[in-house]
Amino acid sequence: MKNFALLFVFAGMLASCQVGSKKYTISGSIAGLDSGIVYLMKAQAGQPVTLDTADVKGGNFKLDGEADVPAELHYLRLNDREYFAQFFLDNANIKVQAYKDSLQASKVTGSPTTDIFNTYIGELNAMGKKMNQYRQEYSQAVSSGNQQEVERIKADIEATSDNMLVYSKNFVKENSNSVVAPFIAISQLAQQLEYEELKSLVDTFPSELDSSLYTMELKKMLALQSKTAVGVTAPDFTMNDPEGNPLTLSALRGKYVLIDFWAAWCAPCRQENPNVVLAYNTFKDKGFDIIGVSLDRDKDAWLKAISDDKLTWHHVSDLKYWQNEVARLYGVNSIPHSVLLDKDGKIIAKNLRGDKLQEKLKELMP
Repeated sequence: MKNFALLFVFAGMLASCQVGSKKYTISGSIAGLDSGIVYLMKAQAGQPVTLDTADVKGGNFKLDGEADVPAELHYLRLNDREYFAQFFLDNANIKVQAYKDSLQASKVTGSPTTDIFNTYIGELNAMGKKMNQYRQEYSQAVSSGNQQEVERIKADIEATSDNMLVYSKNFVKENSNSVVAPFIAISQLAQQLEYEELKSLVDTFPSELDSSLYTMELKKMLALQSKTAVGVTAPDFTMNDPEGNPLTLSALRGKYVLIDFWAAWCAPCRQENPNVVLAYNTFKDKGFDIIGVSLDRDKDAWLKAISDDKLTWHHVSDLKYWQNEVARLYGVNSIPHSVLLDKDGKIIAKNLRGDKLQEKLKELMP
């Protein structure tokens, strides 16, 4: 599920150019706190890792050392679980100003890379607040039955979402020499852009960023996506249906086929299902078929969702959640995700949502 979410969940790998000295100092103050322990942390393989600790004395703490170059996104934790102050650990004199009762309002200065990052986050948060306002207005309009207002606000939500995407792409282009660029590319754009557009962004990064872990992850992702790019033959696979019978993708050759990655627990997938059902019922007699690949791990929940949503097409799953073998083969990291194939098994489109799927099928099967 796609979201412009809190970004330090992606903190495991990011680099920046070396700034100033080869050492860093983090000097911090936490107003309203006399004592405690501050942990310097980053993420590795999706898990938080403690790198250093400092005692808080009289509200102040200090950490120092030598940062890796390229640098990575780090954050601080107070005592057991109060996270605050995310920043890029440049080799620089970094100041952290925090308040015990409002740790999320912490201010970080002294890191040039963090300054660039904060510019991005500030604008994105402003658009996010506008999006939340629209969503509240949308719920109110739906409750009141004002369909005209519902459609107007829906258009505003879509426009704001498009603006957030365009802003992110432009920011990456304008700051391609900064490690912030690959960070944004992988955390915000990688699951929204098609292969060619993502590759064009990564190609703008200078060689100095090649050793950035995010750049390396992006290139791994692109290598995988190249195997499922529009125009190539979709990788074949075989997986069991709910009865335990193997189903092979290539057995459906001769039809237009939608590979639909979804799960019973995925709310956006369930919201999209009525559109897929409508498309299937409209075009199934004209040579259109669907194979649903579920990222569920609870078979009962999977089967109930198939029944409840009236998904009367082929279904397969290995019940391995995000480790689903077909999802991994196709580089799927967010759902809903769909791939449309022509009669020869070549990929002709991806992620056609709402009316766009029907429009494409009408074009193919008038």
